[in-house]
Amino acid sequence: MSRRRRTGFTLIELLVVVFIIGTLIALLLPAVQSARESARRIRCTSNLKQLGLAVAKYESDGWGTLPPALLLTVGNGNLPRSVGWSALSRLLPMIEQTNLFDSINFQFGFEAPANTTATGTAVSVFACPSEVNPTTFDASSLYSGLTTAATTNYAVSEGDWFVWGGFGLKSSRSAFAPNVSRRLAEFRDGTSNTLLMSEVRSLQNQITECGSLLTERSPQTVPGTDVPFDTRGMVIKSIQCQFWGYGHALWADGGVDQTGFTTARQPNFFESANLSNGLDSDTLSAREYLGGPTYASVIVRSYHPGGVNAVLADGSVRFVADTIASPVWMALGTIAGGEVVGSSEY
Repeated sequence: MSRRRRTGFTLIELLVVVFIIGTLIALLLPAVQSARESARRIRCTSNLKQLGLAVAKYESDGWGTLPPALLLTVGNGNLPRSVGWSALSRLLPMIEQTNLFDSINFQFGFEAPANTTATGTAVSVFACPSEVNPTTFDASSLYSGLTTAATTNYAVSEGDWFVWGGFGLKSSRSAFAPNVSRRLAEFRDGTSNTLLMSEVRSLQNQITECGSLLTERSPQTVPGTDVPFDTRGMVIKSIQCQFWGYGHALWADGGVDQTGFTTARQPNFFESANLSNGLDSDTLSAREYLGGPTYASVIVRSYHPGGVNAVLADGSVRFVADTIASPVWMALGTIAGGEVVGSSEY
């Protein structure tokens, strides 16, 4: 009698095949994820390159200076009055966003009814593909009259620790500052040794509005040689400050907590405060429009493993490792500090 030929697989054979496929997927998945992150990082580098060229174009095409980080005027009670617009907003025509720029009424704030459409418009060049949060969010609980707001992953260099002292007082030593429009010719440290912009994470936690309630840490550890020694402090332990989860939430807002950073801490430095319940947080004494003085540790952060992308004043984009020495990082943040920094140090 002839024997019937078997046409199927046994259960063991099927399990072996499934195991092999699972193993191959497990081996390939990290490589695929790495390739995707590499592509996102390249896109992020391209965004910063465009922004660096936009800054240079802003100076060369008639303005003669870099855009100010924020413009403040004296308001009621001698407190600053600001319509809020950031350096990023002034760069819009240089990144092919002329229509969006023309839609803004700079006589009014970014939260004014005339500007809510612009404030809520996401700009692709301001967004890093690695960001995990959405580029727009419901901001109605933050500002009266504002519905949607668009975030940013790129910020301008605004100081090492000291950002703004108030009207009539000097501002930071960095490329951008409130009420200051600097020229590239002022960058005596060299454009290849001076930070313009770097990456930040959107919707960042922060401890702010502490006013004079600054808890002194060792003054020697607080950066900024231009900061008076007896006023150096960090907002770390004061329980009378405010916790806020909306740092770097609006590309339109010129506050250092929204579109700026400082070099007080190295890239991706983890800093927490009592009020943040162990969460990674930025720290500010008082925002500029509240009168200052504004001292801030606004840290550059990214989702790229090991560091952040940054654009220098010569237009080059560098990947700065988290392990960069703090003095080198602070030196890159000054325009004329006189520090000697070798390219191999960052």
